[in-house]
Amino acid sequence: MRRLFYLLGTSLVIMAIYATFFAPKTYLLSPLCTPSAEAPEQCLHSRSSLKDPPSPTYLILGFAPYWNLKKITPESLKSITHFAYFNLHLKDDGSLYTHVKRSEQDPGYTNYLRLLAGTIDYAHKPLIITFMPESQSALTGSLSSPTRRGQTISTILDVVKATKANGINIDYEPLGDISPTTQSNFTLFIQELHQKLQTVSSPNPTPILTISTYASAAIKPRLWDLRALAPITDYFVVMTYDYTMPNSTSSGPNSPLRGSGDNFEHDIIKNIAEFTTIVDSRKIILGIPFYGYEWDTVDATKYSPATSKGSTASLERIQAMIDDKTLELLWDRNTLTPYGVSTASSQTTQIYFENATSLRLKLEFVRSANLGGIALWALGYEGNVPWLWPTINALNK
Repeated sequence: MRRLFYLLGTSLVIMAIYATFFAPKTYLLSPLCTPSAEAPEQCLHSRSSLKDPPSPTYLILGFAPYWNLKKITPESLKSITHFAYFNLHLKDDGSLYTHVKRSEQDPGYTNYLRLLAGTIDYAHKPLIITFMPESQSALTGSLSSPTRRGQTISTILDVVKATKANGINIDYEPLGDISPTTQSNFTLFIQELHQKLQTVSSPNPTPILTISTYASAAIKPRLWDLRALAPITDYFVVMTYDYTMPNSTSSGPNSPLRGSGDNFEHDIIKNIAEFTTIVDSRKIILGIPFYGYEWDTVDATKYSPATSKGSTASLERIQAMIDDKTLELLWDRNTLTPYGVSTASSQTTQIYFENATSLRLKLEFVRSANLGGIALWALGYEGNVPWLWPTINALNK
């Protein structure tokens, strides 16, 4: 199976090179720019084959952070298959975290109350509620005993019933190593939650259970014992981004499809190949970032040493820089991702992000690898990027 995915990676590279250099002139050749009326041929690149064969229905899970709700567009709601409200926090005793201070509500909880009141528009898409621990101590604490796991599960089920949610997303993200006891407790928690969900009446016979994991979870299990979790989990949302973190000493790709080796330990094809040795591929949901990272760098060379900590750059911000012509666009053939260099100020900066071509290649991979769909992080970061939703919509056509 692993050889199959590496062969697939090689074929994707060949496709990208062909699209860039050898496609007929009637197809778009540059993966980076938007054609102008004066020179429409300069940005032509090869058509996606997503339209060619009939396909199954892929899940398109749109995460909707409470801080972005006012920026979510009708077009995004039309394009997703499931709306994932992000998020509710859990305390170490398993109850909801409702207040930052006695007089200050947690904003995730405040917007949850709006969800209950019906003032958040999600176009009646199937609703998923995301639960996270409010701290690392709450991560271990909410799992630490049968009583606390029971309270955590009771809290989750109460929310599912109140919202008539179609499913839940468990997003427990550990920092650093996790003890075998905590991993075992998390497995028990999911097993017990799975059993309780069978008794819940919702718009679906049983609410779906999804778990968010790090991309390397198949070889660095930390919290997730995938072999024990796979039979009782409907989908794993594999967070295939943040491969190069803001505190990296060098600039680099946020979501590289390939390229692990000398420069990087992991890439998406490698990580998903590892996942599919344990988990049915149709249970795997590929994370798609609507953001990249931006660093001040020593110079304009690829993977240049960083002179500052990276900062988040949304697709909306990146598109504005493209429109203002303050970003020189480049293509990293090694990782099949675009990046941009700006010298608008006296400081050179680099941004690694997604564009139409890198996204199409990821969607080709979803189809070729027979994955279950994609998860978008996050709605509201895309602004009015013109290529995004037509590209995503092609997945289910």
